[in-house]
Amino acid sequence: MKTTIKEHTVSASHSHTIETNEIAVSVNPVTNKSYHELADQPVVQTDCLNQLHANLAQLQDLQARFGFVMREVRYLLKA
Repeated sequence: MKTTIKEHTVSASHSHTIETNEIAVSVNPVTNKSYHELADQPVVQTDCLNQLHANLAQLQDLQARFGFVMREVRYLLKA
């Protein structure tokens, strides 16, 4: 028994459909909508993986800032 796999790309929705003799599976990139109140475009639809990378970068920045504040507080407590 020979199984054939065909892949079709739909450019409008960026989705892929993989068809076999028995099963058809549709794979869509996961996106979510986020609301930014002060932005020019308040509702933005982004890829979840890109949003994860942006959130990690923001967490690293906040952690560095918090570390600086904690060092300053320790310095003031010693003085």
